[in-house]
Amino acid sequence: MQTKTRKPPYIPGVLAVALLAGLSVLSSCNGERDPATLFGPDERVTVVVDAVLYVDRILPEIIVTRTRAANIAFTEEAAAVNDAEVTIIQGLAEYRYERVGHLGRYLPPPGSPKVRPGTEYRLHVRALGKEIRGVTKTPGRLSFDEVVIVDETSMEVLDRLEPRTTPRNQVVYREGLMEVRFDPLDVEAYQVVVLDREADDEVSSPPLEARDGRLALPWFAIGSSGEHEVEVYALDRNLFDFLRSVEASGQNAFGFGSLAGDTFERPVFNLDGGIGVFGSASVGRFGFVVLQEDRSG
Repeated sequence: MQTKTRKPPYIPGVLAVALLAGLSVLSSCNGERDPATLFGPDERVTVVVDAVLYVDRILPEIIVTRTRAANIAFTEEAAAVNDAEVTIIQGLAEYRYERVGHLGRYLPPPGSPKVRPGTEYRLHVRALGKEIRGVTKTPGRLSFDEVVIVDETSMEVLDRLEPRTTPRNQVVYREGLMEVRFDPLDVEAYQVVVLDREADDEVSSPPLEARDGRLALPWFAIGSSGEHEVEVYALDRNLFDFLRSVEASGQNAFGFGSLAGDTFERPVFNLDGGIGVFGSASVGRFGFVVLQEDRSG
């Protein structure tokens, strides 16, 4: 099995999430309100930042865009901010980003280091005559102690998988319950992402509590056959606030684990001078192959 590096699904488009969450609230509160008033006068041209740091990966790409009136068709080109100054600061070191293309994309300078666990990083963006600042403290390193198959009734361990991606990890569909075990980190919540490589499909959870360092994986989130990969994200406070505040329904669609936090009427951004996300996460992953259940009996 090959590990596919990709951007997690929880930040597919920060601006789109902010607009949709706001429009949902407006439609439920006042059907007569003009969508263009979603943001106040000063917010209609607001800088939007999409920046997530991952422990043990190099400094990430950062996207800088601007809000548009809600009644104007959105395009990446129109929303892009291509003349921003973007800097990430860690201790005494400053990493000045460079623009790439015309879609508001900025990349770190060559030779930038990997993101450290348990470390404070600061973001400074100058754009549209404004300054946007944010701070994140990265979670500790997340590593799995074990991955087990347990009996759904007694929770007795039936089998153990290797806590990494290997073809030797094989499970029979719907036999027992898969559970990931790890030393819990000092974070508010975790997010679980299951990738079904055969169907090229992803299922992601809302923020989940796992104070005991255990997360169960429901079978409905797993395809009936083929290669799968599970990623668990330990979320910093900024990502946790953003994710829990855009969970409009307040329901745990993933099915297992306790929802962390409350629902809100508007996303929580934790940025000064703009909106969006500057956060961090630590990632653990393992892979396995699903064998079709035995129907002979």
